[in-house]
Amino acid sequence: MTDAVAHWAAVRPDAEALTYGEVRWTWAQWHDRIRRVAGGLAALGLGRGDRVAFLDKNNPACLEVALGAGLLGAASAVVNWRLAAGELDYVINDSGASVLFAGAELLPAVEAIRDRLPGVTDVITVGGPGDGYEAFLATASPAGRGRDVTAEDLWLVMYSSGTTGRPKGVMLSHRNIVEHTQNAVPVAPLGPGDRNLVAMPLFHVGGTGYALFGIYAGAPSTFTREPDPASLLTAFTAGATHAFLVPAVVAALLAAGEKAITALSGLKYLLYGAAPMPLAMLRQALAAWPGLNFVQVYGQTELAGVISALPRRRTGTPPGRTGSSRPAPCCPAPRCAWWTRPPAGMSPRVSRVSSGSGRRSG
Repeated sequence: MTDAVAHWAAVRPDAEALTYGEVRWTWAQWHDRIRRVAGGLAALGLGRGDRVAFLDKNNPACLEVALGAGLLGAASAVVNWRLAAGELDYVINDSGASVLFAGAELLPAVEAIRDRLPGVTDVITVGGPGDGYEAFLATASPAGRGRDVTAEDLWLVMYSSGTTGRPKGVMLSHRNIVEHTQNAVPVAPLGPGDRNLVAMPLFHVGGTGYALFGIYAGAPSTFTREPDPASLLTAFTAGATHAFLVPAVVAALLAAGEKAITALSGLKYLLYGAAPMPLAMLRQALAAWPGLNFVQVYGQTELAGVISALPRRRTGTPPGRTGSSRPAPCCPAPRCAWWTRPPAGMSPRVSRVSSGSGRRSG
């Protein structure tokens, strides 16, 4: 995925890459930030095979850290900020991270378990009055991709819910993520003038996986820190055309009434998943936004995200099929230019998640 950002930085350097609150970055600016993450991590002694961890509510810095680490051949573990202290230290230690990026809002939770994180040598605060992350970027020298980095290198560690025990670290390679993104983007294609809204938690594969859609397609993305109705309505009013939301958030928007219905009038695609959509709610949503393409998606962390999808239209869903879905398309659209001619060590062929880059045992 690091090649995607490099491509758009070269082709559209001054075009908007993403917006977060009042801050906006072009592709060239964002590419520079990612390269500075790589340089800063290298200065701390990290390289291929090492791990970092990120703990914060939604923030583009999460992807910057992951992409920057990826340039070195290192991996990033995105930690669920809702975990209790006993689970939080377990996940950070299990990930093998030596550097932890933690949001200022969550720093007290980190300080409470700091003595139980023996492998973490550096904690860098993201945001807040003493923003250590911005200082980290400002003093770092930009670095490019390491010559020994390959598509098979581990890139993301996403933790499962741990319903039968401790959360499991699911290990995903660059190839796993690129192939998933490439296969899933046609479910809700992004074109000129479109804008991707990233509102779901990035510690969930649905959040991070969906966030990469805009990056892959070169479309601008708007990030909200939390998926509260006020933030979402602001993003929709500002021109978001594509979004992924869980049914509970869709219910909150429906409850907001006419204001929400009007705000979503410019939305083209709404993907929903991660929980069942009650039939009554689906019918209410289809009636409220009849011109909107609703797409039910289902996936799992071990398969890098979306594996099935089913479009929903007001009159297009066959009776008795409202709980059904079908496999996501497999490369039905032309590949993006940056992936058509992959660099040395990378191949455009489709591959499955292998035992070496799939679920971590434990």
